[in-house]
Amino acid sequence: MSDNVIEVKNVSKTFKIPVERRSQLKDYFVHPFKKAKYNTFVALKNVNFTVKKGEFLGIIGRNGSGKSTLLKVISSIYLPNSGSISVKGKLIPFLELGVGFNPELTAKDNVFLNGAILGLTREQVRSKYNDIIEFSELQGFEETQLKNFSSGMQVRLAFSIAIQAEGDIYLLDEVLAVGDLSFQQKCFDMFRKLKKEGKTIIFVSHSMGAIEEFCDRVILLEKGMIKGEGSAFNVVQKYSELSFGKEEISSGLEKNFTLKLYNSNNEEKSIFTSHEEVRISLNYNLKKDLISPNIDFIVTREDGTIVSSISTYNTFDIDKLFSKGEISFYIKNLNLLPSEYFISLVVYNKDNTEKFVSIERIKNFKVFSSKAGLKGFFEFEGEWRK
Repeated sequence: MSDNVIEVKNVSKTFKIPVERRSQLKDYFVHPFKKAKYNTFVALKNVNFTVKKGEFLGIIGRNGSGKSTLLKVISSIYLPNSGSISVKGKLIPFLELGVGFNPELTAKDNVFLNGAILGLTREQVRSKYNDIIEFSELQGFEETQLKNFSSGMQVRLAFSIAIQAEGDIYLLDEVLAVGDLSFQQKCFDMFRKLKKEGKTIIFVSHSMGAIEEFCDRVILLEKGMIKGEGSAFNVVQKYSELSFGKEEISSGLEKNFTLKLYNSNNEEKSIFTSHEEVRISLNYNLKKDLISPNIDFIVTREDGTIVSSISTYNTFDIDKLFSKGEISFYIKNLNLLPSEYFISLVVYNKDNTEKFVSIERIKNFKVFSSKAGLKGFFEFEGEWRK
């Protein structure tokens, strides 16, 4: 007996896009026999894959590749033009968050309204109400009309309600875009909880760090077709080549270097907590010697501000790099405040007169913290005295 809970077989989905729009009713009377012209847009084309029970499947691809359409077809929001879909178990879609919200009602009233739409009884919503408000970080806004909420606040509220609906399969479409780092950390904690409980999850995201962190397997979509499938690392690499061009990301020696991050348990990660132990590992596969090279890791924020740099210059002598190997830097205390960070790589000769390799943002990672209200890059280590 198959342990697949989702089976997608030869699924195709097309949409008709009108070439011209009849904006007024009189257009239908003036030109009653004029046929409307349409262009056909193929959103999905002969898509085939299965999902096993308890699997965390990632779906990535550029905008317009068919990711969201695929989730809507699986959740029966759209019907496919051809092919079949089999789903075993209760499915909870996190797709059109906030559908059914009434902007004239308060946040509290909308919690009960949206909960009913999701199939929760009034008693179930009442028992979960405090958890919903706490998770959405909207304490003090319960009696505020929803029309006075920002779009981010509305989506956070909708997400917080949706996670209370218990199911076997969860479809998550770009849920990491609904809040700041604090809220994203809650989302990550929820992912870990669902995964530990053996839930089946399909996760669509543009955050490659989250994809590599959580997904057991990844599917790459391009123009409605599957262009890659396999481990997160391999498929993310293929996605990068597809998005930026193979020559651009792997010119010269660059393709011979990869960078990975590990925690103290030797698990490859891209999401860490402040003060963790972290190992930065540079893997190389070269065909010619690099004599007495120096290696720099430059850590920056999203805006390009340099947070710190790590260098072998005058601290660690490397005779040469040749063939296949690895060199690592161990961070005993990742003393960074919550944010997303990027690591760039520079490899140059002993006298700093020749640059062998320069790769901007070869790796990104996120840092979270249990402490709130801290600002800046670092947290000073010390103690208060009186």
